[in-house]
Amino acid sequence: MRIRLAKRIGFCFGVKRAIEMAEKALEYNDDVYSLGSVIHNRQVVKKLSDKGLKVVRGIDGIKGGTVVVSSHGISPAVAGRIREKGLKLIDTTCPFVLNAQRIAKSLGDEGYRVVIVGDSEHPEVKALRGFVPDVCVVKNKKEAMRLAVRPHSRISVISQTTQSTANFLDVVRVITGKKPGELKVINTICKDVEERQNSAVALARKVDAMLVIGGRNSANTRRLFELCRKICRNSHLLETERDIRRGWYDTAECVGITSGASTPDWIVKRVVEVIRVKHKAKSAKRLRKK
Repeated sequence: MRIRLAKRIGFCFGVKRAIEMAEKALEYNDDVYSLGSVIHNRQVVKKLSDKGLKVVRGIDGIKGGTVVVSSHGISPAVAGRIREKGLKLIDTTCPFVLNAQRIAKSLGDEGYRVVIVGDSEHPEVKALRGFVPDVCVVKNKKEAMRLAVRPHSRISVISQTTQSTANFLDVVRVITGKKPGELKVINTICKDVEERQNSAVALARKVDAMLVIGGRNSANTRRLFELCRKICRNSHLLETERDIRRGWYDTAECVGITSGASTPDWIVKRVVEVIRVKHKAKSAKRLRKK
């Protein structure tokens, strides 16, 4: 059995940057808080927590210290409240997310109604909404079909950075069909996410089993899994090597592995090692029976 890794694997630039900034904050500051998870990976967040990072849902209970903003960003209103309380703010927002925020604000200032293609409950989308007065979120083309568009309306469409290009374009086509007075489309999907998805899809076409490693609360990991599952039905989502089930690859000649943008290399290496050890043990058992 062969194990093949996708070309794009491990931390993306934005995640790596956020972790480094959080670690420096812990090194040089006392009482460091994280407003939500810095990244969507429980194992990495636990390591940061073990070093002293306190993960909180809100800032009301914080009396003083430093607040680290997650890589998913925050709204201007929340940033303002942090400063009003006299707290030190360290913003680890991913540069691609910052770009989407700037675009959203600019479109709002120009008078467009901004449609965000994404998950309304995701921290990135919640933050994005705070930059625009007239905004709505649609998850997919089904939700886009229910969107009311007036003939003379000015509509702009942007995306949560971790969306798939296919889903983004599906929504754009539906809104185009509603014939707004003006339609402005800006693709704000992260380039790393796009390349990672393409790499995973290409690999899924060539293997008998596909493993997608990443946090279950990670949007980009779930998207990878959904895309792989469409191509290779024997695709599975796992957070760590503890989630591996032998039946996933028992008869596979080739196993493909990809990971979300917030999945560290050391988790990927553990998964690969466990698969190899279990496969060798099973092969040895078969030989003994012969």
